[in-house]
Amino acid sequence: MHVLITAERLFRGEPFALRVPEEAEATLKPGCMVLISTTGGRQSLSTAYILETDVEAPPSHPPAELTDILYGGEPVLSQPMMRLTEWMAGYYLTRRIDCITATIPLAVRTTVDEIVEPSDFTLEAEERSTKNTALRRRIMQLLHQEGRLTVKQLQRRLGKKQLYRTLSELERGGHLKITRKISSTSQKTAPAWRIAPTLPAEPEEGLKNTPKQLETFHRIAAFGPGGASLDASHASRRILNTLTASGYLEKIDIPLHGRFDTGMPTPDEGTKKPTAAQRTALAALSDAVRKAAYHTFLLHGVTGSGKTLVYIEFLKEVLARGKTAIVLVPEIALTPQTAGRFRQHFGDAVTIMHSAMGRQEKYDAWHSLRSGRTRIALGARSTIFAPLENLGAIIVDEEHDGAYKQDRNPRYNARDIAVMRARTEGAICILGSATPSFESYGNALQGKYTRLTLPERIDGATMPTLCMVVMKDSPKATPSISDKLRHEMAKRLEKNEQIILLQNRRGFSGSVLCFACGHVPQCPHCGIPMVYHAGHRQLRCHYCGHTEPFSNLCPSCSSPDLFFKGSGTERIEEELQTLFPEERILRMDVDTTTTKGSHGRILDEFREGKARILLGTQMVAKGLDFPNVTLVGVLMADIGLNLPDFRASERMYSLLTQVSGRAGRSSTPGEVYLQVYNRENEVFNALLTGSYSEFFKLEMASRKELGYPPYTKLVKFECSSPDEPTAQKAAEVCREMLQTALTDTKGQVLGPAPASIAKIRGNYRYHLLVKLTEARLTEPFARYLQHEITSRFRNPAATVSIDVDPGSLM
Repeated sequence: MHVLITAERLFRGEPFALRVPEEAEATLKPGCMVLISTTGGRQSLSTAYILETDVEAPPSHPPAELTDILYGGEPVLSQPMMRLTEWMAGYYLTRRIDCITATIPLAVRTTVDEIVEPSDFTLEAEERSTKNTALRRRIMQLLHQEGRLTVKQLQRRLGKKQLYRTLSELERGGHLKITRKISSTSQKTAPAWRIAPTLPAEPEEGLKNTPKQLETFHRIAAFGPGGASLDASHASRRILNTLTASGYLEKIDIPLHGRFDTGMPTPDEGTKKPTAAQRTALAALSDAVRKAAYHTFLLHGVTGSGKTLVYIEFLKEVLARGKTAIVLVPEIALTPQTAGRFRQHFGDAVTIMHSAMGRQEKYDAWHSLRSGRTRIALGARSTIFAPLENLGAIIVDEEHDGAYKQDRNPRYNARDIAVMRARTEGAICILGSATPSFESYGNALQGKYTRLTLPERIDGATMPTLCMVVMKDSPKATPSISDKLRHEMAKRLEKNEQIILLQNRRGFSGSVLCFACGHVPQCPHCGIPMVYHAGHRQLRCHYCGHTEPFSNLCPSCSSPDLFFKGSGTERIEEELQTLFPEERILRMDVDTTTTKGSHGRILDEFREGKARILLGTQMVAKGLDFPNVTLVGVLMADIGLNLPDFRASERMYSLLTQVSGRAGRSSTPGEVYLQVYNRENEVFNALLTGSYSEFFKLEMASRKELGYPPYTKLVKFECSSPDEPTAQKAAEVCREMLQTALTDTKGQVLGPAPASIAKIRGNYRYHLLVKLTEARLTEPFARYLQHEITSRFRNPAATVSIDVDPGSLM
């Protein structure tokens, strides 16, 4: 029998037919993970995945053979997931193997180590096969010194040149042996004790003279066949070992399961009754669950309208019907309250996935979901691939958020994958937001999705009042804070209320300008101005991480006459301390939240009232619910509106609506002050009137005129190279190939042009934008285009990345 297979590192990831031994035919199914090796010349091992079984034999066999079947022949991807990866490859114009590996955590994918050690004997060999060379002598010397080494260790010490060839010759000559070891992460276990299957006669009588041993025996007996851990036994290892040696207990291993700690305790909310609007939404969702068929809902609710309660009540019904569920949040670390509320309601039925998990924790989480031990997967975008069977619901909270877009290949959007996975598995999909993405809202208006609305806040709370402060016409208390905002902050502090301030930039300032010579320090790798960080007295590039020390003198002319352009969170913190010297300021940005659990700890301090002012970047805009916050200030509210990106206004409207929603979430009314320089922008008019639908209509008219989504489909091609002329030439070749593939009536090719940020991490970037109306590009064409560019431009090298439905045009 032949199977269709794709491997991570062999044959450029292209699927190929492989003959399998008869004894393996019954075991293999689509979705299985196997180990294959190349035949002829140097052998190479690679993990691979079965796409189809019982395919036609090819005219010529590829030089590969099946070596092993992993995970006992149980598929690591279900049939619906295999169909999903096939759709992903076609839609996102990428290889099937990239889509498959994106769905399986690295901790689950098996790695192969090649172990080299001296042979116990030496074969009689011809002169040419035992020729003495410096490399051979060094290899044998290292092996005799250390006994055994991996090929990777030898590569690090001796380099890669001729190494495999020399090792193969030494192996054929009998001087050494090479073994291939399969190493995969296994579930972590801990020792436990239970009652021995065969006990000594009259155990109570035998232990009556040792009260502690008898007490331990009784306690462990109460745990049953599952056994008790060391902590649960309340006994010393010495007592447990004595009881085991005497035949009273049996020592076993039990699996350990990691738990996600938000770093922020969740207060018990008690039982909440749904409002009339929530009951209407739940009735529609319950009806869809009973029909047990695919359906997508857009839950459009204002901030504070209780979308999370709808999710929780809906999931209770899903679980009651024996089904499983996935809940996506934009960034798990930024939404600890949401994670805590789900844990509070569903306990250990929830597995929370997050980026701070180690490899072992990720393996345990995957295994827990795959085995059915837990039935709800909650986490960021990659959680959409959770290995759940019998899927009943997928919830995407804050579905508009850009964090759902993957920035590496395959560049998928988890929101769109959620809709497709729900369709594939016949599940219900809920997209929730106060400011839906234009794509989702448009689909709801066209009837593709069902729109459910939550128009009012819960618990008697009212929407906050929005006020505009035009900075050029207003007195300033500090360079970043208007006198009006300072006055309002002082009023709230007098009442012992809390304040959140948003500044969408971290660091001390934007860039540094020398008044003497006009020099602006730029990153040597990215060609953009670096940001000054006062705490470390350094300039830092926020794209590649490059840093340089800064001494308050111009690095070009040594002049002290410098101007710090703009204001970052670090500088605003200093300004706030001068205005309110008695107040403790909590700052929440990338620089203060690098350690595990730091987001939760900062927010917990704020919740407990240990500080009354929280200053932060976009982190403070998402999912926070603090009843005592009555004032939100947005500094430089119009920053980002002038970016060369057609989604800039949509993003800004969402961000300002979200952060405004942090104010007035209890009976005390809230106010929001937006400090702006350009009052006339349509975004602010829409915010002041509170009409999302009017803003949507206005923006859609502009997009229709300019031919932007959803009226066209965008595909961004990026050609990059460390040599700028090479990047430009590669982009021109890319344009020629695209124009040949598309006719003017079905697609339009714009560019090439340098990217808005022309150089990042030492690579020059040129962009082409394809607007598709009726035509579509195919995965084979995309692979051919990429291969053609990399083949033509080798020294210096050029690469092409493809981004379907790009989240940004920068």
